[in-house]
Amino acid sequence: MQKIGGKVTKFPERAWQTMGLWNIVTGFTGNMRGNVAMMFALLLVPVILAVGAAIDYSRASQQKVAFQTALDASALALGLMPVDATQAEIEIKAADVFDANFAGTGTWGTSIVAVKTGSSVDLSLAGNIDTMFMGLANIHTLDMHVNSEVLIGGGTIEVAMVLDNSGSMSGAKLSALKVAASGLVDTLYDGLPSNTTDLSFSLTPFAAFVDIGESHANDPWMDRFGQSSIHNENFNTPSNRFDLFNNITNVQWDGCVEARPYPHDVQDSTPSSSDPDTLFVPAFAPDQPDNGGPGSKYRSRYLSDQTSGSWQVRQQNVAKYTPGSWANTGYYGTSRNIGPSLYCRVANMIPLTTSQSTITDGISGMFALGTTNIVHGLVWGWRALSPSEPFTQGRAYTDNRNQKILILLTDGANYLGSSGGSPNNSRYSAYGYARAGRLGTVSASSSLLTDRMDDRTAEACQNIKNSGVTVYTITFDLNDSDTINLMRNCATSAQHYFNSPSASDLDDVFEEIALQLRSLRLVR
Repeated sequence: MQKIGGKVTKFPERAWQTMGLWNIVTGFTGNMRGNVAMMFALLLVPVILAVGAAIDYSRASQQKVAFQTALDASALALGLMPVDATQAEIEIKAADVFDANFAGTGTWGTSIVAVKTGSSVDLSLAGNIDTMFMGLANIHTLDMHVNSEVLIGGGTIEVAMVLDNSGSMSGAKLSALKVAASGLVDTLYDGLPSNTTDLSFSLTPFAAFVDIGESHANDPWMDRFGQSSIHNENFNTPSNRFDLFNNITNVQWDGCVEARPYPHDVQDSTPSSSDPDTLFVPAFAPDQPDNGGPGSKYRSRYLSDQTSGSWQVRQQNVAKYTPGSWANTGYYGTSRNIGPSLYCRVANMIPLTTSQSTITDGISGMFALGTTNIVHGLVWGWRALSPSEPFTQGRAYTDNRNQKILILLTDGANYLGSSGGSPNNSRYSAYGYARAGRLGTVSASSSLLTDRMDDRTAEACQNIKNSGVTVYTITFDLNDSDTINLMRNCATSAQHYFNSPSASDLDDVFEEIALQLRSLRLVR
């Protein structure tokens, strides 16, 4: 113990040990003859110098990283300036952004230097940091240099986030996803003007379906007149699904659509009435036969059959959808809202927008229900980036100053669900019923249907990459080797695939992707 300022202070055990070692050393040197003591002292100094140098270099390295980050932020801000910006305007902007990003961390070196050459700006900062230990070797400062370069007058990024909202994502997993995805958005917007149009996001939550929004009911790319070859596959006479919705008093179309017939289901085909199969058909789960036990074969019975006969006659009877009819809606389990919008329970898709709050609000509003249809979510994320209908906010694929990015996350395999013994051979899905063969099989085997969905997913991935879109994929807390391999191959490269085994790691994954995307705007 030692008395300091009138108080008795007890040194920690490590301090006593250190002092004991020092006493041994000084005692030893005090009892050594002069030559031996001198040799020991000469050997001790390099040891102290080596340890001190490591500390000084570590401090310098940390400081250099901080300055490089601030310099890159300045470069990103300059990238938004017009090509005809003057040298003086560039210097002022660079200094302001650098100071704002490095405020409160002290001073170092000289002022930032920004030199404009054509549409390129080279930024540099040179200076030094005082050493703490290397002064023993007469080295009192360490010189450091940081550089960055950016193209001004352009350079835009479009990011489509395609995020699994199936039931297995509920709880902590969805909470972690919301934090991580919002963090990526915030990182990319950091340092940009609030009115920037050079960065845009879309959001595609997916489960069994994608909800594109009921406001699109009358858009020309919707199959408003029952022209598509799949529009009437569940009815015994030609019928317009929108008319059937309107006939049922207490329901409306909720915004989900079925997958288009192959190959349009995995392509960015421009919808046109001249090729009806390129149009988008509203999801409409038909009323199923009354003669099935609760929760067994037929899970969506909401109207009286108004006929007798086989299950197919009962299910396909259009006459029961009479004007003014009332659906017996309710819930079978937690994710199945009985009625024509069966399984259409997912947060709305958001097309490309430059509004940061619109995307973060959309992320915040996500909820987890239902099964997993990766390929359906994937292609709608692609369509959000596309310059052609159904959404036209995307820049042209030929715009070489624009980067199109798609980020896909899933925590499970493709899955249509068991038919429960129904002759439909599957649950109702974006691919209708399996008995229609739209996945290339009429089998009721869940594993076979998953394999066929995986095949479509792989094909869609290749088509997306061929269009020039950079694809990032994330498997989240997933142990299914088939899906892991599917997602690894879907990514643009091995560096664009991330396997996140836990919620705690997810934020780091999204942050790494964000940093990669920020660097797209930098030349070096």
